[in-house]
Amino acid sequence: MFEQDLLSGKQVHLAEIDPDVDAVVEAAWTNDPCYRLLMEYDKPRGYTASELKKYYETHLKDSDEHRREFYFGIKANTDNRLAGVLAIPQVEWSNRVLHFHIGFGDVCDLQNWGAEAFNLALGYMFNELNTYLAVIRVPQFCHAMVEAAEDAGMQLSARRREVYYYNGRYWAELDFSLLRPDWFEHRKG
Repeated sequence: MFEQDLLSGKQVHLAEIDPDVDAVVEAAWTNDPCYRLLMEYDKPRGYTASELKKYYETHLKDSDEHRREFYFGIKANTDNRLAGVLAIPQVEWSNRVLHFHIGFGDVCDLQNWGAEAFNLALGYMFNELNTYLAVIRVPQFCHAMVEAAEDAGMQLSARRREVYYYNGRYWAELDFSLLRPDWFEHRKG
């Protein structure tokens, strides 16, 4: 038996994405290029609420049918507002490997709640989905997300040089990964 609810923490919880409500909030976040890169959205511009709603409706339907992708809203416990999004776009069940994205609409929310959101996400991935390896890609210029990944015990496993052009210069893409045994060791310590 779990000591605590798998999807709830002290300050935030993971909840099912509501395409009607959450797409409106997230659409404003997609105007930030850092957020678009963290979530790996394919358009070089912000999304409209209707585009995101359609995106989520399509992907949530695929998730229900195939159980290979998962989407959660990261919501504040105090007022249940959407603070961020956790996306697991594909699980490779045969290898027990997944790639995931976490994005926050406000850097302050990431700094305040990022560690807890990472712990909830990794707990879900390793305990519920029973994966062995979790990987997240972070642009080098997203310093707060790099710190959150490192604080969660993730290790820098790959660096692709000069992948992103942002703010007048090229930046690296950093791949952080965590193995299941390392996650349990990090949780103990």
